[in-house]
Amino acid sequence: MASNYYQLIPKTLAGNVEFRRDTLRMAMTSKRRQAQLWKLCAEDLLFYVNFACWTYDPRNESLGRPNVTPFITYPEFQDGAILEIQNCVENGRDFAMPKSRDMGASWMGLTVFEWMWHFRPNLSFLLVSRTEDYVDKRGNPKSLFWKLDFLHQHQPDWLLPKGRQLGWKDPERRLLHMGNADNGSVIDGESTTGDAGRGDRRTAMFIDEHAAFDVNDGFRILNATRDTTRCRGFNSTPQGAANGFFEVCHKTAARVIRLHWSRHPDKNKGLYTTDEATGEPVLLDNFRGLVKVRRKEDENEREVMYPEGYEFILDKDNPKMRSPWYDNECARCVSDKEVAQELDIDFQGSDYPFFDPKFISILSDRYCRPPDKIGFLEFDRETLEPLRFREDPHGNLFLWIPLGVDGVPARDRKFVAGSDISAGTGASNSVTSLVDQSTGEKIAVYRTPKTRPNPFAEASIALGKFFNKALMIWDASGPTGKVFTQRVVGAGYGRIYYRRNEKRVTRQITDEPGYFLNPTAKETLLEDYRDALTDRKFINRSEQGMAECLQFIRKPGGAVEHSASANAQDPSGARTAHGDEVIADALACLGVSEHAIVAKAEEPDVPVGSLAWRMQRTRNAERESSRELDDRW
Repeated sequence: MASNYYQLIPKTLAGNVEFRRDTLRMAMTSKRRQAQLWKLCAEDLLFYVNFACWTYDPRNESLGRPNVTPFITYPEFQDGAILEIQNCVENGRDFAMPKSRDMGASWMGLTVFEWMWHFRPNLSFLLVSRTEDYVDKRGNPKSLFWKLDFLHQHQPDWLLPKGRQLGWKDPERRLLHMGNADNGSVIDGESTTGDAGRGDRRTAMFIDEHAAFDVNDGFRILNATRDTTRCRGFNSTPQGAANGFFEVCHKTAARVIRLHWSRHPDKNKGLYTTDEATGEPVLLDNFRGLVKVRRKEDENEREVMYPEGYEFILDKDNPKMRSPWYDNECARCVSDKEVAQELDIDFQGSDYPFFDPKFISILSDRYCRPPDKIGFLEFDRETLEPLRFREDPHGNLFLWIPLGVDGVPARDRKFVAGSDISAGTGASNSVTSLVDQSTGEKIAVYRTPKTRPNPFAEASIALGKFFNKALMIWDASGPTGKVFTQRVVGAGYGRIYYRRNEKRVTRQITDEPGYFLNPTAKETLLEDYRDALTDRKFINRSEQGMAECLQFIRKPGGAVEHSASANAQDPSGARTAHGDEVIADALACLGVSEHAIVAKAEEPDVPVGSLAWRMQRTRNAERESSRELDDRW
């Protein structure tokens, strides 16, 4: 808690500088006053920061301001954040600080650690960053220890521990180490190799720019440091969802201290958003006055009166908070990804999504709905013949299709079953998706995380038989695909997809069953699936299947990957979807499109009045009404 003395410290630059100067002048000739001030600093963290700490910003020089300025905390967000960090260290709780750029997060975290090192006995702290130069390098303001040294260089000798004013001549200050000779507390540093802190014991750790670590190192450090300390502090701007920082912020008990630009009083003047119903700007504060404007088409920066002369940027499809400062920063960013990463604290947007999030949201709102039935398909383990569908809310088979009085789908409907096979260890799902061959509507999905490839193939065969001997198409690559293929072929299931020879102009069908997902084929498969969703040739009823689309990203260089597959240390297990349903859906979509030409030649027209005929009419009506979505898009 802040003391009454802290409340007396001025928050303006001129007032704060005058307060510091007058207070230090009185203390110069009085040991008693020095002792009183030392005690106030030791008891009140915010008093210490606003009275005795300074910060450094070289950008101030271009604005005609000093590079070295007093550390004056913003009551709007920094006071609370600093006290939250203190509380987490004292009570042994992890904390994470997802942030917009330039919010002072590193200075806040380091200052709390330095304060406890400064005034609390026998504590041990560890600072970690991705390279040693970012942890401790003389003359490098980006390094963590440089900031600690900077704090001490601007404090009076009587406030510092013994000898600390000697800087690097201090025997307690050496590379990656800072000791306090007065109380025995230490701060050490390490660069991450993924094993930073392993086997160590610390009061707390501060892990800077965690999302920027090598992906595997970012996950391994979570495992290596779990027993090192009860308080780990993670600080970073987002860099996608395929890293340990995303996991800490979203899937652990860490206290999340979100540092969004809209809480910064210098950045949020003129805060506004877009009314979702009318598309008009909505002012969120009472600011009126001149603002600087810098648009991408502007040759020079200009000033306009806000709000009367301001050109608002309206986000009709996805309203968000904006301000003149934010609009100017967006104009400096080269991509939406940079905006999401540096300003919006948007983990998904800070990757390059392969599927457009806005369009996936539109399709999900229009077509996704809860399943009609959930349960298990019981089948004979010897013959693999289906016996019956048994309803159970805890089941692994989800249906968006009516079953007849005999408990099976209508016999005049044909289906395609696409399967993605996991190892069955619980790390990800094996999935079989079933799609109506004539309408392109997904009517069922079977998900299981702990079924080995061989029994998963048996269950998929039974599903295929249950759904009128559906055309089976699966990922035949790798050991799991090979096992699945052998079981399907060995069971004598006749209606299966055969690989095409993509190297021939005719794309001749080979005698190899299944689809082989090499990187090129995977990208083609997903592009075709994305096009089918766009053209409403594939209607996905599964909310999870659509949500998983957002987990696919395009990496630098152009390759399409699932975000979690970018690392080898993903600890999420079966509790998290890994894009398996998307692959199963895309394979089923391929089966529908591949079979369409053959079906026209081999199959008679759908009988008028049949269930398939009625479903076709319904689908045509849906496609007609969806033209309005195309207009919006």
